[in-house]
Amino acid sequence: MSTHVRFTLDQLVVLDAIRRTGSFAGAARELHRVPSAISYAVTTLEGALDLSLFDRSHQRAVLTPAGARIVQEAEDLLLRSRRLERLAGTMGEGWEPDVRFVVDAAYPMDAVARVLKELTTRKLRTRIHIDVECQDGVLDRFDRDRSDVMLTLELPDHLAQRAPLHALPSLDMVLVVAADHALAALENVSQDELLEHTDIVVRDSSPRYRDAPPPTFLGTRHVVRVSDFHTKLLAIVRGVGFGWMPEHLVASDLASGRCEPVRLADGHRYTYKPHLVERSDEPLGRAGRLLVSLLVADASGAALEDVSTA
Repeated sequence: MSTHVRFTLDQLVVLDAIRRTGSFAGAARELHRVPSAISYAVTTLEGALDLSLFDRSHQRAVLTPAGARIVQEAEDLLLRSRRLERLAGTMGEGWEPDVRFVVDAAYPMDAVARVLKELTTRKLRTRIHIDVECQDGVLDRFDRDRSDVMLTLELPDHLAQRAPLHALPSLDMVLVVAADHALAALENVSQDELLEHTDIVVRDSSPRYRDAPPPTFLGTRHVVRVSDFHTKLLAIVRGVGFGWMPEHLVASDLASGRCEPVRLADGHRYTYKPHLVERSDEPLGRAGRLLVSLLVADASGAALEDVSTA
C-alpha cells in the first residue's frame, strides 16, 4: 500500500470554506484568493482523489454524495490540524506537552486539588499527570517514570545536594487508636505494651517491597498492611488496631472523640519535612515551573491567582 498522500491540507481548507460559505466565490472572499485559485484547488483535489466532489449542474456549489463524505472526513482532519498548530505555537512559547508529578499519599490532597483547579482555570494545553505513591514508592516512580516533579516527605541524601529543591511546611503524623480501644485508656504506654496490639500500616508502594515489606516504624509483630490512608483510618476507627496518621486526616476524629492519641512514653507525634524536588538533568518548562510555584504558594497561604505564568 502506498504511503503517498494524494491531497494537500490546503485543498481541504478550500473545500471546507466552500461548504461553509455555500459557493466558490464565498470561499474566495473568505480565504482572500481569486476565484480561479479556488476552482483550481477543487479541480486538482478531484483529480487526486479520482472523484467528482461537486454537482456542476447547479448554480450553487452542491456536493455530490462522495463530496459530502469527503467533507465530513475533512472536518475532523482540519480540526486536528488546527489543534496541532495551536499546540506547536504553545510549545514554541515554552509550554511542554506533558508534566508528570508524583506525590506522597500522606500529603494534604486538598492542596493538590486547589492547584489543579487553578491550572484548569488558566486553560493550559499541557497535560498534567499525577501519581500518588507511598514512602519509597514516590522516589521509585520519580526515577522509573522520569517524573518532572516529586513531593516527598523525606529527602534522599543523593538528591539533597544536586536537585532543585523547594521546602514545604512540616507535616505532622499522630499515633492514634479508636476511643474504645484498650490502648486509649493507658498513659505512658511502653514499647512492650504496644507490641501486644495490631499496627495498621499503609504499605510502601515501592516494587522492591512487594514480597518482603520493610519493618514497621515501631517494630510491632502484629501488622495489617493496607494500600491507602482512607482504609487505614476506617480500620483504626473500627478498633482493628493503632496507627500513624497524617494529622490533617485525623484532626476531626480527634476533636470529636472518635479517636484518641496513643500516649507513648516516647511521644505520639512525628514530624516530616516535605520537599518538592525537580529533575536535575532536565529543566522544567513553563507548565512545570507554574505547577511548582502554585504548590509553594498554596503551602505559604498566598493567593494562587497572583502566581505568574512567566
